[in-house]
Amino acid sequence: MFNTTTAPMGNNSTHVQLKTEVNKVYKTNDLSIFKQIDGNRVPNLQHVKRLADSIRIYGMKCNPILVNEQMEVIDGQHRLMAAKETESFVYYIIVTGYDLHEVHTLNMNQKNWGIKDFMDSYANIGIESYIKLRKFSQDNQDYTLPVCIMFCSNSVNNGYKGSHFNDGAWKIKNVDLAQDWANKIRLIKSFFINYNSRSFVGTMMILFQNKSFDFNEFMHKIRLQPTALKICATSDQYKTLIEDIYNYKSRNKVNLRY
Repeated sequence: MFNTTTAPMGNNSTHVQLKTEVNKVYKTNDLSIFKQIDGNRVPNLQHVKRLADSIRIYGMKCNPILVNEQMEVIDGQHRLMAAKETESFVYYIIVTGYDLHEVHTLNMNQKNWGIKDFMDSYANIGIESYIKLRKFSQDNQDYTLPVCIMFCSNSVNNGYKGSHFNDGAWKIKNVDLAQDWANKIRLIKSFFINYNSRSFVGTMMILFQNKSFDFNEFMHKIRLQPTALKICATSDQYKTLIEDIYNYKSRNKVNLRY
């Protein structure tokens, strides 16, 4: 992908060595020539401020940004923003053929992207599942993003783990069902501080799909025992606890663990 040329060897070389010149480093004060690539993550303004403060104290170091042939920034948007803030210059390298895929790869190999970065990236370029997920997350801010992904996957085992989410291939399922589950679990908030934890939510999602489980009956039993819910280490422990609560003062015991 790089344009390379073989450099001459020194006359005193005692070994066969090939030296190549890889894309040249350029320097410019005209920062208006650079463009933001669609889908890149939202810049961290605190990081930009730290870089700008460093430039003011130590000057701009030779740490080139990477751009493609359209002058879209592949790597170094924070450095570019800091240079604009300090009215400085930048060093840059042009790498042909790079696009959003390389943006993701470079950032994963350097300063890791989080799942929110990937969500925003794909939402910003119009992938519907990620747009709907972002809206769901914004509407349910008491749940973490991993929990929201789990809700919107309609499955405990089909969440954000794995390359399919990072690669933009993740598909949202039934959003109305996800919101219904989120709303129901939120009703437990006044009885259980850990209502929105991933382990508890995952357990409840499994129970919602159990035909023997009646959520209204469960809420009735919780009101009878308002301090019965406790923080557990595993989903299996939550199932055992919830089964005990559910069967409180019931003649016909229901098995919710299997």
